[in-house]
Amino acid sequence: MNFKRVSDRENALLEADFSLDEVTYAVSNYDGNKAPGPDGFNLNFIKAHWAVIQDDFMRFINEFDRDGSIVKDLNRAFIILIPKMGNPENIKDFRPIYLIGSLYKVLAKVLADRIRKLGDSGRNHVQMEE
Repeated sequence: MNFKRVSDRENALLEADFSLDEVTYAVSNYDGNKAPGPDGFNLNFIKAHWAVIQDDFMRFINEFDRDGSIVKDLNRAFIILIPKMGNPENIKDFRPIYLIGSLYKVLAKVLADRIRKLGDSGRNHVQMEE
């Protein structure tokens, strides 16, 4: 089976160390009004106190980058069922929403932004070199 490959330049982009600018951009461009997850903090709190907590945030991001894993509870999510109509009678009458912790949201956004840059490099991200 032949798998398509990213170019050396694209691989370098994906494997580069995370920068403070990159993480700050992810934090500042995230909707801060979303409901908080299990950690109890929404992104407005993170944005308001970024100067104080950015070093701890970067430590978390860099540990993930170095070790390839995160603390077990940081990717915990609460699933909340919201009624689609006034008097729900069946599970199909609800829609689920997921409340995910802020650290995990920011990490996911940083990673998604990196992958998005591949798509912005002039070719579709699924059209990798063979």
